[in-house]
Amino acid sequence: MSNIDEQIKELKNLTNTSKNVDLAKVLGVSTSTIQTWRYRERIPEDIFTKARQISQNGVIAPPKGFVSLDFYEVAVSAGHGALVVSEEKSSDIVFSEAFIHNEIGVNPNNIFLMPVKGDSMYPTLKNGCLVMVNRVDQFTGDGIYVFRFDGQLMVKRLQFSKHGLNVTSDNTSYKPWELSKEEIMSSDFEVIGEVVWSGQRM
Repeated sequence: MSNIDEQIKELKNLTNTSKNVDLAKVLGVSTSTIQTWRYRERIPEDIFTKARQISQNGVIAPPKGFVSLDFYEVAVSAGHGALVVSEEKSSDIVFSEAFIHNEIGVNPNNIFLMPVKGDSMYPTLKNGCLVMVNRVDQFTGDGIYVFRFDGQLMVKRLQFSKHGLNVTSDNTSYKPWELSKEEIMSSDFEVIGEVVWSGQRM
């Protein structure tokens, strides 16, 4: 048994599950994410943190018709990037499952929430606003993404170019820049997910 298989087995033991589909549901990820872990031979540490919390506290189900979304206190930067120290989940926020399915159009098991820090995506995303992120492990088309690059966690608008990806801010005070194909393929770059909704104070 490979190391990654042993890690997935450990997750199943912690969450009292036996199938990948059940493990994915309990952890709030898609089954394709588990396949990505196998492919990359790496599971994020926050996944083990969540599994240990489930093992200790059990899973508290939200009211019928609602879904509990993971909320991470660590702020994703909409400026020049903020160094990520940890991504420990602080609490859950409950949303209407129908709203997520019908209005947002994504799988509730595949999304999480986190705050935005900075003004580079203003006026689309204000400083301190909350973003809903749909987990994806690669660029899937022009849009606003949360991604890691060179040890920094950022939220920017990504657009395909013949040289790689254009990285732009909605605030015109910030200059656009580019990620080369080599940088995209390197271990310094990782797409976390696509921003599909935001909430903010007026």
